[in-house]
Amino acid sequence: MTFARNALVVTLSLFAAATLFAPFAASASVASGIWPTGYWGPLVSCTGNYDSSVKLMAGAPAQSCTSVCDLIGTIINVVYFAMSFAIFIITPILFVTGGVMMMVSGANPEMLGRGKKTLTSTLIGLLIILCSYLIIYTVVNALKITGIGGFGASACSL
Repeated sequence: MTFARNALVVTLSLFAAATLFAPFAASASVASGIWPTGYWGPLVSCTGNYDSSVKLMAGAPAQSCTSVCDLIGTIINVVYFAMSFAIFIITPILFVTGGVMMMVSGANPEMLGRGKKTLTSTLIGLLIILCSYLIIYTVVNALKITGIGGFGASACSL
């Protein structure tokens, strides 16, 4: 009798959860801007080529590097790319690895400890990455660098 009661409770709980979250699933394609996408764009914002007739991608002329803003923009692009790679690719892989280690550990306490250590280390690494973004953002704003790396106005004012 208790199995039937537990099955009924689980079934009703799943039905209630599906009823509550169905509208979110139905509107997922409309609200696509809520998930961060990371930075996957070009790493180098300019080239050393001063010939404007040279075309890079999609017929756009190559922008020549002429100021410190171009160098800082390239550095910020590389850092954003590394952060995006770590957050959106490496972190989920490590979370899954740690979780699988914990699930398959069975009676092996060493494997359980390794899984916990993997999850803890991944979380600490993710916090370090997010704090590094905060530091970059703070330094760029403190130096009043605008127009590069997604900060401020569209023109560089360094």
